[in-house]
Amino acid sequence: MAVKTSSNIKSFVWSFMEQGGSKVIQLIVQIVLARLLAPEAFGVLAILLVVTQISDSIAQSGLGMALIQNRDSDERSYSTAWWLSLGLATVLYAMVYLSAPAISAFYSMPELAIYLRVLGVIVLFNSANSIQRSYLERSMDFKSIFAATTVAALASGVSGIGLAFLGFGVWSLVAQSLMQSILICVVMWVQIRWKPAFVFDTGQAKSLFGYGWKICITGILNVFYSGISELIIGRACSARELGLYSQGRKYPTAAIGVMSNSIANVLFPMFSAIKSDKKELQSAIKRGLSLGTFLVAPMSLLVAVVAEPIIAILLTEKWLSCVPIFQLTCISNAFLMMQLVNLRAYMALGDSSLYLRLQMVKVLGGGAVIWATAALTHDIYATAIANFAVGILSILFIDMAPAQRIHGYSALSQVRDTLPVFALSIVSSTAALLVQFLKLAYVPQLLLQCIVFTAIYLGGAKLFKFKELSEATSLMRGFASRKR
Repeated sequence: MAVKTSSNIKSFVWSFMEQGGSKVIQLIVQIVLARLLAPEAFGVLAILLVVTQISDSIAQSGLGMALIQNRDSDERSYSTAWWLSLGLATVLYAMVYLSAPAISAFYSMPELAIYLRVLGVIVLFNSANSIQRSYLERSMDFKSIFAATTVAALASGVSGIGLAFLGFGVWSLVAQSLMQSILICVVMWVQIRWKPAFVFDTGQAKSLFGYGWKICITGILNVFYSGISELIIGRACSARELGLYSQGRKYPTAAIGVMSNSIANVLFPMFSAIKSDKKELQSAIKRGLSLGTFLVAPMSLLVAVVAEPIIAILLTEKWLSCVPIFQLTCISNAFLMMQLVNLRAYMALGDSSLYLRLQMVKVLGGGAVIWATAALTHDIYATAIANFAVGILSILFIDMAPAQRIHGYSALSQVRDTLPVFALSIVSSTAALLVQFLKLAYVPQLLLQCIVFTAIYLGGAKLFKFKELSEATSLMRGFASRKR
């Protein structure tokens, strides 16, 4: 490949460090908070986050993605995007502030309004940070992103845990989320040479928005699609049930997201840089998919197998009711790289309208199924099953459907190429699952299941000469030499 492999490995290593650093810290913080707080507090937070994430998507308007995708982006482009995003964020925050009492009344939670008005400020900082982050991602400077997100995760985590110890309940979750966003902005402001100038180029704004608005709508649909079950459950069920449901989905997504997002963050700028060479792009897509699936699929299935001991040990037994939801989310995450790699390729090729159309189909079709299940059953487990089925079918039959036409690597070829990895992952997880019949205590059960799974998976990969094993080894070497 013409792309510099060593450079891509270094970028992945720092992207993994950023995800692994900040996300693992956030995960630890959430685990501590879950031990200190009741599920009801996380139910309230789930509603707050869906509302603020929709506002975020509108405020950012896909401008960061547009800056990365456009080879001709300059400092004037970044300044224009900065002011446009900040202006949209200000309008959005005003709307959130004014609508907070109505949202509070809809969910019959009087305290929701003040939480929403305070946490809504996060939209302003996230809009600014999206431009800062795109500046660093475009230059593949994931080292700086790692530093900013890790510092922010540590400081905000300590503050959130401190407030939880002092009995502030939901406020500890609100403060932790808000402080993290503010600190990322502040640290990146110090790090980055570029600062927004007092310029606004109308022509560039139209160009950026012309690409970005489709990603913006897609982002809104994506948040709505992923959060629709929380919104319905929040209305139909208790805050405790919503807390169990949201956390059952959140923890496995956060854990697997460390690896999958690390790869996806590197793929988009890499695909954008080689998009004019179809053969080279196709090779990069194939390599990204095979390596990503080799790492993400087994990790997802292993976490599904050890769900019960993990939750009992880390979160305490008051959270055991979320185990089935946790497991279903893990299994669906095994297919995640098929979605991420293809969607990043579509966007890199400039076809943001396709990305929008795919998301609309998923929201209208899959979202309707999830909404109907949640609304009719008022049951968090039935809703989780619907979410699981819709998620996998959406990846296989919607996200991957245009692959052959867009970049030449067909959905069937992708499934065929990743089938050995899925087969080995299933065999390994089945063997690890049998350990539970030994009726061991949670800690030895967890350790033995991890050992059995890892031994069979790595042994099988070595025996059947999976090429992804050597590539993963190269990544580990790059990880070990990251300071060079």
